Amino acid sequence: MESKLLFLIFINVGLSLNSEIVPLSSKVGSDIDPIENIYFNIFPDIKGFVSAQFYQINDDEFIAQIIFMEYTHERISKRSFSLRTFVELQNFVNKQEMISDYDRKNISGELTYLETDNIIQSIPVNQFVVIKHKNDKKIYGTMKSYDGSHIEIQTPVNAVFVPIWELERISYRPIIIEKTNWKWKIVGLTALSGLLVSEFWNLQTSPRTDIQWYLRFLGITIGLFSASEAYDTVNILFSPMTSFSLTPNEMNLIKYNSQE
Repeated sequence: MESKLLFLIFINVGLSLNSEIVPLSSKVGSDIDPIENIYFNIFPDIKGFVSAQFYQINDDEFIAQIIFMEYTHERISKRSFSLRTFVELQNFVNKQEMISDYDRKNISGELTYLETDNIIQSIPVNQFVVIKHKNDKKIYGTMKSYDGSHIEIQTPVNAVFVPIWELERISYRPIIIEKTNWKWKIVGLTALSGLLVSEFWNLQTSPRTDIQWYLRFLGITIGLFSASEAYDTVNILFSPMTSFSLTPNEMNLIKYNSQE
């Protein structure tokens, strides 16, 4: 993290010593944010856009310094503009309507990749999650911890530590909805299941009558003890999952699927 900050400072200082920041338009100011970039369509090809600034190097040369997210890591890209292409981009932005608060609110919903750390921290520990790796592999398990750079997932086989920059999507349940009207039905079903298992055992072994009744009560008791776990499992399974994308491409895919 420190090396990345030093690199960003070095780049900014290097540019500022030999050039000056030039606002692209009064509608976006000197520092273009992600919402302005989407609304005015300034850098439509930059995925994970964070910010951009224009620097004038000389009378006929401008440099755009672009910061973007790539698997939760900030990257820097620089593009060169001639005076003519810079003015054309200025005119393109100036001809558009001023961005409104309503537009900002709508567009902000498309920028979840900028809130990666906060959203991952909000996922409760021991929550069942489904992680999509950048190589299209999916990991199913329980989230045990998150240290800011790695997520520990307990799978049925072992514990896996996954770097967040290798992730594309996390699916989880933000809330567990309790099916209170199902509680006594589940208690009855688990008790009945225990009784049926014990009765099946009685038919297979033909024990004495007192043993048969003992096994029946034992089966019902075990069924009642397992009712709580069964109830919790049903609540989890019937609670809706939500997906959070860590890359803009994956975000667009989620958005497209939700509209079908």
